[in-house]
Amino acid sequence: MENKTKSGRIIAVMLAILVVILAFVLFFTMNTERINEQNAKYLQGSTEQSARRIDEWMTDSQTKVQLLASMYEATLASADDASVEGLMTLAASLNFDYVAFSEKGGLTYDDRGQEGDASDREYYTQGIEGESGVCATDDSLFYGDLSVIFYTPLYFDGEVVGVVTGAYREDSMENFLATYFFGEQTSTYLCARDGVVVAHSSTSFSDVGYAQDLYFEESTTSDITRADLEAAFHNGTSITFDYKGNAGSGMAYVMQLPSYDWMLMRTFPSSITDGMMSRASFAGLVFAGLVGLALAGVGTFFLVQTMRQRKKLLSESEHATGIVNSSLALFQRFAVIDMANNTYEYLKDEGIKDDLPRHGEYNMFRYYWQMRFADPEEAERMKEMLTPEYIQAHLTEDVSYLHLEYRLVDPETGEVSWNQASMLPLVRDASGVVQSVLMSVQDVTDVKEREIANHNALEDAFREAERASKAKSDFLNSMSHDIRTPMNSIMGLTAIATMYLDDPERVKDCLTKITTSSRHLLGLINEVLDMAKIESGNLGLSEEDFDLPETVESLLSIMTPQINDKHLDLKVEIADIQHEHVVGDPMRLQQVFVNIMGNSVKFTPEGGTVSLRIKELPSRIKGSGCYEFTFSDTGCGMSEDFVKKVFEPFSRANDSRVTKVEGTGLGMSIVRSVVNLMNGTIDVQSKLGEGTTFTVTVYMKLREGDDHDLSSFQGLRVLVADDEEDAAEGACEVLKSVGMDPDYVLSGEEAVEAVRRAVEEARDYVAIILGWKMPGKSGIEAAREIREIVADDLPIIILSAYDWTAVEQEARSVGVDAFISKPLFRSRLIHVMKGLLDDEQEEAASELEMLQQTDFSGHRVLLTEDNSIAAAIALDIMGMTGLEVDHAENGRIAVEKLLDAEPGHYDFVFMDIQMPVMNGYEAASAIRAAAQGRGLDDTTIDPRPDLGEIPIVALTADAFADDVARARAAGMNAHMSKPMEIDLLVKTLKEWL
Repeated sequence: MENKTKSGRIIAVMLAILVVILAFVLFFTMNTERINEQNAKYLQGSTEQSARRIDEWMTDSQTKVQLLASMYEATLASADDASVEGLMTLAASLNFDYVAFSEKGGLTYDDRGQEGDASDREYYTQGIEGESGVCATDDSLFYGDLSVIFYTPLYFDGEVVGVVTGAYREDSMENFLATYFFGEQTSTYLCARDGVVVAHSSTSFSDVGYAQDLYFEESTTSDITRADLEAAFHNGTSITFDYKGNAGSGMAYVMQLPSYDWMLMRTFPSSITDGMMSRASFAGLVFAGLVGLALAGVGTFFLVQTMRQRKKLLSESEHATGIVNSSLALFQRFAVIDMANNTYEYLKDEGIKDDLPRHGEYNMFRYYWQMRFADPEEAERMKEMLTPEYIQAHLTEDVSYLHLEYRLVDPETGEVSWNQASMLPLVRDASGVVQSVLMSVQDVTDVKEREIANHNALEDAFREAERASKAKSDFLNSMSHDIRTPMNSIMGLTAIATMYLDDPERVKDCLTKITTSSRHLLGLINEVLDMAKIESGNLGLSEEDFDLPETVESLLSIMTPQINDKHLDLKVEIADIQHEHVVGDPMRLQQVFVNIMGNSVKFTPEGGTVSLRIKELPSRIKGSGCYEFTFSDTGCGMSEDFVKKVFEPFSRANDSRVTKVEGTGLGMSIVRSVVNLMNGTIDVQSKLGEGTTFTVTVYMKLREGDDHDLSSFQGLRVLVADDEEDAAEGACEVLKSVGMDPDYVLSGEEAVEAVRRAVEEARDYVAIILGWKMPGKSGIEAAREIREIVADDLPIIILSAYDWTAVEQEARSVGVDAFISKPLFRSRLIHVMKGLLDDEQEEAASELEMLQQTDFSGHRVLLTEDNSIAAAIALDIMGMTGLEVDHAENGRIAVEKLLDAEPGHYDFVFMDIQMPVMNGYEAASAIRAAAQGRGLDDTTIDPRPDLGEIPIVALTADAFADDVARARAAGMNAHMSKPMEIDLLVKTLKEWL
């Protein structure tokens, strides 16, 4: 029994031992599989992590080289400035083993002063073609060893002028790739796609030239063939295989770098696996012997708990990851800024375009963004706000975040965007000072642009409303008085004239004053209409041939009565006028002159001086002349504040000295608009109590003038006498330009003596030009004495800027032959001299004489005018020329009269524009259409070719340049503006009849 029990125990022990042995074998087998599987995953995870790190390192290195080239390019003044010295200064802060610069041709320098020829190197040939990248060599140019080289081209003005390279040598690559598993170094290889080893982690593994050479065919733990391995390299796919070499055996894992065409291979030595298995087996025996099945129960319990906990953590992690990813989508960039260590690292870098490394020194971060701010003020502001001192000063313990709003400009496209950066404190020191922050950047361009647009719109609307309100008030205040004044004068003078119908002189005086007041009222209305045209953008300019002398003489004839009424002194001077015949808009030019000189007369007290100086300047525009008109006065002047707004509409000085001066305040605004249309400029200088100077510069096209035969003027002696030396010298210059030999004196007494001396010396003058108003002996008095010395056929000419009609009879009686206006233009001088010396002078006729001397008898015209008073005036004036005039009250009646009349019945048509039933444009178009057989209301008629040729001239108050163009477009031949000018009427009739 005892033997049976003992035998049973032995069997039980043997069974127990067998169970333990079986358990150990099973444990060992499972443990081996687990360790191999674990090590394979560990190897794969470690390699993938290193691949990402190497990929980022290569990207950052490439970016550093490109940033280095970009910074260096900004310092170049020319392509020849590219040299290694300047580049090395910028590269001092980079961590490459060496930096080199290759010139065109291949001559290369490194930062240690070594030289070599890189013309056959891959990085040079690729870089000089404009490519950036990375390459490896086992025979570097300067050291003959393995190097990984990052390269990029250097540009200047869009042209490649060299190649910038940064390299890591073999030692650096070994240190960078070195990896330890459980305290034992393992092998890491950086390979090309064909398996060639580019870099490795240690010299002990340097004997491997191709990664495929490590493959161990006799391996029993891997079913990977050598062909599979070569295919993986070729296709850039990941693969695990067993290896065996001089340095040992084990597992190896291969994968492609995420962003580069290189493969990373890492080994896991079998010695590590063996050691792990031994330790695991020993531990298994201990556990099997000590705890047995108890550990299995406990293990089962914890395993169940772990699985449950793991499942819960995975669920929470996925939820948190979803929330974080959704939040991150709102922001472009996240960066951690460590101010204590002066570093930064981007967690998200959207929109940086690889121009800035993902991590580096904070100084580089600040410099990069400072270069992209939209303007200097913005750059200076953000330069201050990005300093650690500013951030630490504003992120106090009671401040949870800091907002920075700024503008950026894209250096390539110039596009401006708005960003908002928010800084949240991450770490504070013991005293509460922030040491690191999380910066998030959000694009707020759309929001900011809407905000700015709304703000600007509100400001513009407010200013416009304020300006409109003020302008309206000012306009109504000024016009209420200014329009009533001439209107009251007209009404009062009309009443007086009615009461004194039997007194012709009194009636004539009233009518003269009514005419003056009417013209003033017309001027006010024209200014208001011009301003409306300017504000609507419809003010235009005509282009017609005219002569500067005529425009200036017209200006002086308009202004002289006002100047004489105020007893002002008028000075007019010309300087170096080479071209008098121009093309432009004489009406608008005269409007500018009349406004400016009119103001000078208004605001200059009696006894003052008004001056005009005309000068031709060198022109920068081919085919055009540049003319400078300077208007000066000794009037009351303007304050500095009013000078700044003198060209604004409705502007009038708030000065007790000028508040009674009439005007709309629109004149100078119109002047500036007209000058701008002429591509000119206007400047003003003024001082209170001393006067004002306006300088107008305009460009006008040049045209050919009349050619005169000046041979008869050559060498003829002429005497000029004027108390203004500048005027006398200017007249002499003009006389010299036509070939004459002039002398000048500065008084009437000197003129008489000069003539007497010339007669005594038998060096007679052929003509004498005397200023009218000279102190001492006037021009007329001097002429009287000179006529007693010289023969009656010697021409004596009075030169004056004033209206000489009052003294013309007296001057003629003492022997004056002609009058000529200041300033003395060359064309006017030639005309007068030819008239005097060649007996070609003609007396100018008055308007009445002009009408009486014109005979258009036998001609019939059709006057189209809806205003009965205007029609009556026109009928009377035209009737004085012998014309037969029919009247039509509107455009439709005019067309009907022409259609009903026989061809040739009417010789001419005057057409008003603004009429009821049918306006002038429509009527003119209908007349021309009748020539093609189209009647009124689109009826068909027999063609009337005569109506296609009959002259039609607009006679209208629509006097703007675009009105003239519209009249011509409607089929009219010419344009006359109301009120009717007699000389223009006669000239137009002569031209077409």
